[in-house]
Amino acid sequence: MTLHASVRALLFAAVILAAGGAYAFSAVPGASGKALGVTRGKPFSSGVVFVNGKYLEPPYVVERWGTGIRINGTPVSGQIVDWNSFLRTQPGVKAIRAAEEPSPSEASAPAPVSGPAASPVEEDEMSLDDLFDDDPKPAQPVASGRSASSPVRRPSVPARPRPAVEYAIEGEFVPNEASKALLAKINDARTEIDRILRTGGFVFFGDSYSRVVGDSRTLMKMLEVLPGLLQLSASLEAFRAGVRAANLIYLSEPICEDLYRNRLYYRKLRARYRRLEQSRQWDQALEDIGGSLF
Repeated sequence: MTLHASVRALLFAAVILAAGGAYAFSAVPGASGKALGVTRGKPFSSGVVFVNGKYLEPPYVVERWGTGIRINGTPVSGQIVDWNSFLRTQPGVKAIRAAEEPSPSEASAPAPVSGPAASPVEEDEMSLDDLFDDDPKPAQPVASGRSASSPVRRPSVPARPRPAVEYAIEGEFVPNEASKALLAKINDARTEIDRILRTGGFVFFGDSYSRVVGDSRTLMKMLEVLPGLLQLSASLEAFRAGVRAANLIYLSEPICEDLYRNRLYYRKLRARYRRLEQSRQWDQALEDIGGSLF
């Protein structure tokens, strides 16, 4: 195994790309908050939270509100379990045909490319696969038309739009065994986020990507270099290059864009690193004293 591959494997072992479809911050229905209430943890000051590239300062309170999760009152997820799933557990539930949803082919179709050449923010992009490539390919500018290597898109017959289905109940929501099992899934998600942060880890939340989490050791390595990259990078492309050079391979393109857009947080991140490093050194000194006494 090459040195590059070894470093990559060690870094990725400490970082998890959290899967799941609930990372888009879709609105949590107010009815779910009223019916399901809140599960709230106690405040703590360990770990680091980013929400769409913005650094959220501790102390942190991780709570489940209705069908979603918030930290310090800031939404960090959409619905972990859809509110309609809870309504379907109720007796006498009725299905209501809502407005028509776009068909899958329409929803996923790429927007047509038009106008002048891509802006610098769109150029020199590198995918997450490229970050894990031992021999990264040289960056290519975004062209206004299809290149010879671009995949050929075959025309497809669009599917007929499907009407969305929502559910309604008469009277108050009454918890039962089925709804309690669904609620447990959301509470488990809240507990896991709480655990990661309490043990000194970090979490990147974004409404356009799955969350990324890492442990305390990876956090310290990241905070050692990230503030300087944010402060000194004159462009998004320079910041991306610095991220790659520092082997912060878990910071995907969307995360880099969010971080650079909020780069003035570098001051708070640098101060956070200093506090965490001082705390680490103090804990180490106490451990050394204890070892020498006993």
